[in-house]
Amino acid sequence: NNINYCSDIEDYNRTQFFLLFGSMIILSSRSIVLTFSLALITAETSLCHSFSVSSVKTNVPILTVSDESSEKEPNFDIGCVANPVVLPPHKDCPDGEWQCYYYGNAGSWNGGRNCFLPTGSSGLAVSKDGLSWTKVIGKESDGSILTPSSVGSGEWDSVHTGVGDVIRIDKDELHMYYFGSSEEEIKMDYGNSVGLRMRIGRAKSFDNGRTWTKDSGYVLDYDETEGFFASWPRIVTFDDDDQAWQMYYHSFDGKKWRVYYAESSDKGDTWARKGLVIEGGESDDDFDNCGIGTRSVVKWRDGLLMIYEGVDGVFTSTHRLGAAFSKDGENWAKLNEGKPILEPGKGPMGGWTKQVIGTPFVLNMPDGSLRLYHCAKSGPDSKMGIGAVVSESGDIEPECWTAF
Repeated sequence: NNINYCSDIEDYNRTQFFLLFGSMIILSSRSIVLTFSLALITAETSLCHSFSVSSVKTNVPILTVSDESSEKEPNFDIGCVANPVVLPPHKDCPDGEWQCYYYGNAGSWNGGRNCFLPTGSSGLAVSKDGLSWTKVIGKESDGSILTPSSVGSGEWDSVHTGVGDVIRIDKDELHMYYFGSSEEEIKMDYGNSVGLRMRIGRAKSFDNGRTWTKDSGYVLDYDETEGFFASWPRIVTFDDDDQAWQMYYHSFDGKKWRVYYAESSDKGDTWARKGLVIEGGESDDDFDNCGIGTRSVVKWRDGLLMIYEGVDGVFTSTHRLGAAFSKDGENWAKLNEGKPILEPGKGPMGGWTKQVIGTPFVLNMPDGSLRLYHCAKSGPDSKMGIGAVVSESGDIEPECWTAF
């Protein structure tokens, strides 16, 4: 019998392991934790400055599901929103808009198919500060900006899609790397599934993200030696035209999630696989022993910083965020002694994140701080939303992160 992983947008008890793909909000009040004191950090560790505070703010959602009854919001995302991809204003328009691309669904996939991921279609929200957002009603179905291809079309992205990353080429031209699934059924040890055969494609916009045109076909196929799919791409570009672009994506082989790497020497038109770059720990005590999935990679100090989502189980698991560093993009070393840097419902994360946090997206800010966007939800009866925390020092250890 075919497995029905998720008959309803809020029924995720049986599908915890799928949350790593894109992690599937209920608004909670801001809670205050009194008499919180950060641990003393010595100068030798070069981490956050030591300090004590009498109260600490906790994270609250900054982008939530749309109101189905509102004519001022799209309807494609009334079930969940996730995977923020945030672009600061263009350098020629410093007072211009911030953009947040995200994906979501209304409780099912294309054609009413049952969903087990928060993917579906992609949307756009704009902001003046990167924290207070207004959704843009797109020109595609139900106010989205990018949708799956038609049901029955035989296209590789006809079941569900999701934004992976967006690269600004110039003031008005943007390239979106997204992933999507075909209607192919995948046989797994615990049942058959439609929606897992994912590949990576590209779409282009010439009006600053309002409308998009997909390339014909995909830019990166899945590879059976990696797993069932290739998905959730993140792209790193460089000012040097001779330096290859880098793509980080992940796959799942039925037992473990792993992160892989590809390069492009023609500014994203074609991609060549370079292999595995990072995976979860081997010990049962490791927070990522069942794998590493969604991640964000940015230039940081004298190399690259990856903040990633790790899990400690397949069917029932806790999703935490970890960090790793690389000089060359291919060889990575885990930071914070391989321990998580942020955990659900702990520290600055807030009660609304206590079930899961995931899909991290990190920005280097002009003042040297790190701003980290993420998705989260509080429990099986809540709907996924998007939040943000900041490290004012630009370091990644748990003590460094605070809420806005």
